[in-house]
Amino acid sequence: MIQIRLENAERIEKLFEKTPKEAKIALWRAINRSATAVRTRSSVAIRRHYIVKAGDVKKRIKIRKATANGLSAQIRASGPVTPIMKFDVTPSSPKNTQVSARVLKRGSRKKINSGFVARVGNGHVNVFTRVGNSRFPIQGRYGPSIAQMMGKDELIEDIVSRGQTVLDERLEHDLDRLLRGGI
Repeated sequence: MIQIRLENAERIEKLFEKTPKEAKIALWRAINRSATAVRTRSSVAIRRHYIVKAGDVKKRIKIRKATANGLSAQIRASGPVTPIMKFDVTPSSPKNTQVSARVLKRGSRKKINSGFVARVGNGHVNVFTRVGNSRFPIQGRYGPSIAQMMGKDELIEDIVSRGQTVLDERLEHDLDRLLRGGI
């Protein structure tokens, strides 16, 4: 779980005790802007390391926004493992050729021994391998989930840093605006 700290929240509320409602509004606006920036940075950081589409990443990262009464936001990445076809796979449609896939941008394509691309009954296309020597059953091949990708230490550092920067900047901006008489 990613945590970005709002330092001195109580002190800020005390500073603005004559306008507590407006101070809370400024706080939750800054928190929500920071949460949105964390989701965006997560998508960018993941796509910098993995071969995956932005839509597939953003669809799996959800934000529970802060309110004036609940000054915290949650950013959650969840979902199942990603079908290997969402990454760089050749061939991209059912053919009788050797299947190879690449998940990491820095990596090279790896051959999937006995792998084949097939479309199953519900229209799902993926890379499959046979479980035994007979024709069926077959097993789908999968890469990491978006949550697993987002959980890499090198990505977490970048994401948290961006979130903290945006929180600090937005908080300063919104509180300055409040001091000047607008909200």
